[in-house]
Amino acid sequence: MANAELLTLVLGLLTVSAVSSEVSSPAKISPKTFCSSPFDPVGGKCILVDIFESVTWAEAKYLCEKFEAELVTLESPDFFGELLDYLNFKELSDHDYWVGANDTETEGEWAWLDGTPVRMGTPLWALYRYSSNDYEQEPTTSSSSSSSGDCAFLDKTRFLFMDDGDCDSAKAAICQLLPGASASAGKPRRLPKPLPKRKPRRRP
Repeated sequence: MANAELLTLVLGLLTVSAVSSEVSSPAKISPKTFCSSPFDPVGGKCILVDIFESVTWAEAKYLCEKFEAELVTLESPDFFGELLDYLNFKELSDHDYWVGANDTETEGEWAWLDGTPVRMGTPLWALYRYSSNDYEQEPTTSSSSSSSGDCAFLDKTRFLFMDDGDCDSAKAAICQLLPGASASAGKPRRLPKPLPKRKPRRRP
């Protein structure tokens, strides 16, 4: 009988402790991300995946700017993982995608569009196999295209890990809305019309 009473008392104390713990440490609820069409919420960002146009890196950057956005930044492994999950879930993994990183300023010094250095190595960059038993991690000088590989992209042949490629090659693009973007962001802006050519004045 004493053992039963002791067990009941212990269970009661555990229940009270659990309830008080929930009250004193409420669960953190991350705010939801609301994105206007054609952007989708991914990892706390608003993302646009454009597979309908194959463009150069510079053209992809310009395309994103039309939506008051920029080429996507892979600033953390968590966001990179969520982006890959999104692309696979939407069955969009059969394309190469430009991202917002390059080393055009200084060879070998990779940076995002805001100047932040790109994290090298795992988990962002793909592996390059240059012999039967030897591997290097991109970006590498062993690759045949390394001499012109100044712009980063997600490589469909290597599970969408990052690779360096020729900036003038044609690929799809992934855009992200800029922090603090205006309410109209996400809607394509019309390009300014070129000024009409002036007719030369005739001499009197």
